[in-house]
Amino acid sequence: MAIILASGLAAAPLAAQEEKAAEDPTKIATKAGISYSDEFSVSGSLAFGPVTKVNGRVSESGQWSLGASYLFSFGILTFSAGKNEFDNGSVQTHYSLGGFVPLTAMGLKTGKWQLFAPFGYTYSEGELAVTSVELHETVNVEVSNNSGYLGMFAIRPINEKFTFLTGGIYTRGSDDFNGVSLGGGVSYHLTQKDTVALFGSYVDNDFGEEQKLGISYRHEF
Repeated sequence: MAIILASGLAAAPLAAQEEKAAEDPTKIATKAGISYSDEFSVSGSLAFGPVTKVNGRVSESGQWSLGASYLFSFGILTFSAGKNEFDNGSVQTHYSLGGFVPLTAMGLKTGKWQLFAPFGYTYSEGELAVTSVELHETVNVEVSNNSGYLGMFAIRPINEKFTFLTGGIYTRGSDDFNGVSLGGGVSYHLTQKDTVALFGSYVDNDFGEEQKLGISYRHEF
């Protein structure tokens, strides 16, 4: 998930970016982090000024994602690509164009909650693991589809140290493709630049199902 803010096409002040919460998906900043669920992953982002950044992630098994974001007044726009492997043997490579829109940009007052609407288009391709009754084994079938997604992401500061996060996305595409992604967790700010988080996620689509519980650490430069 990624987001960006500016006045029209003009750059948002750097000070405004620095004031945003570490969990804010519209924040343009240089970061590095490590996480563990069923395997270790490293991730990071590199900011080029107050409105542009690139980000990436890679895991021990070779799963990866790479993206670039640009901040507008209405929200952040992001292009990303990535590869996921599911427990059933399915492999999904996706290419997405989308972003996040903060509900406050639409004039809605959300109180202590910071609410964002993720949206976008995704093209997916890969190998879908299918069990063959005749062969009594699992075979991989080449598949591809086009889909759109929409959801909600929320941040709720509990106090100066703890922040609650939750969100969900629904995907619907060609050939009756559909899926859902859910997640939530709590982050703890060790310092203004260092954050640890406990998180859980659930993904279920036509490629497969994935559940994760993990911990992460992130440093902002």
